[in-house]
Amino acid sequence: MNQIPESKKNHLWRKTIWHTDPEISPLGPHHSVEVYCCEESNGYAVWYARRLAKDDTRNSSGADNGDYLLAYFGKNARDEAIERAVMIANSDASVDKVIAAIDVLAKTAQKI
Repeated sequence: MNQIPESKKNHLWRKTIWHTDPEISPLGPHHSVEVYCCEESNGYAVWYARRLAKDDTRNSSGADNGDYLLAYFGKNARDEAIERAVMIANSDASVDKVIAAIDVLAKTAQKI
């Protein structure tokens, strides 16, 4: 049975935009891009988790790998936080365009 990591239990919504194919690279390296909304101690946060290879062609934006706080909402704005995460993660049908758009948002976001 797959156990949910403790750090993921407070996720309200999550979408993996892109990840390495485990069939092609079963032993790694494992790279991914995801957007998620989670409950924090005093509200809700929308996060961008960026883990791309250094030689990935999508690294031209200048954004570094890391976790970016894209938006923060108060305790009574749960639905707005989830909606924001969904809109960011589904902004285009092209994965590369979604990553490029989120990288633009990340430039003004707080990197953790």
